Amino acid sequence: MKRAVLTVIAVCMLSGGQALAAPASKIAVVDLQKVVSECKEGVAARSVVQKKAEELTADLKKLGDDLEKAKTDLEKGRAKLSADARTEKEKQLEKKALEFQKRQRDAQEELKKLEGEALRKLITRLGGIMGKMGDDGGYTAILDKRVGVFYANRDIDLTAQLIKKADEEGTAN
Repeated sequence: MKRAVLTVIAVCMLSGGQALAAPASKIAVVDLQKVVSECKEGVAARSVVQKKAEELTADLKKLGDDLEKAKTDLEKGRAKLSADARTEKEKQLEKKALEFQKRQRDAQEELKKLEGEALRKLITRLGGIMGKMGDDGGYTAILDKRVGVFYANRDIDLTAQLIKKADEEGTAN
């Protein structure tokens, strides 16, 4: 019995050595947020969104100014207006205020949609580049270092290479 137990232990120890001899996984990390904010396509997309935001802000400012003017005019002329005329002006002012709020929401949604589309397009392209980098470099996995990675040695950080490749492929397209 003692001999059988020793044999089992010896077999386990020998087979455990084979598991230790298995090839190590090669893992790399990237800072995807940094890539998106620093690569040429990401900078261009942010610029487009910023320009659209400025246009929408200018339109909203004009509407807001018109709303304030209507409010001021109503306050100044309130005493001169009949009850029916005052009620009508108040309804018009309320309608303008609701329209202004709707335009604000629509502008926010439009910007969110524009930004989301640009980000999706860029992330899809970066995914393809990372896949090629992973295959070419023999990596088992490439992880986003901001999502669930507590520590990564700088030697396995491919962020700079990914930015460079994204910019090179972006100008080639």
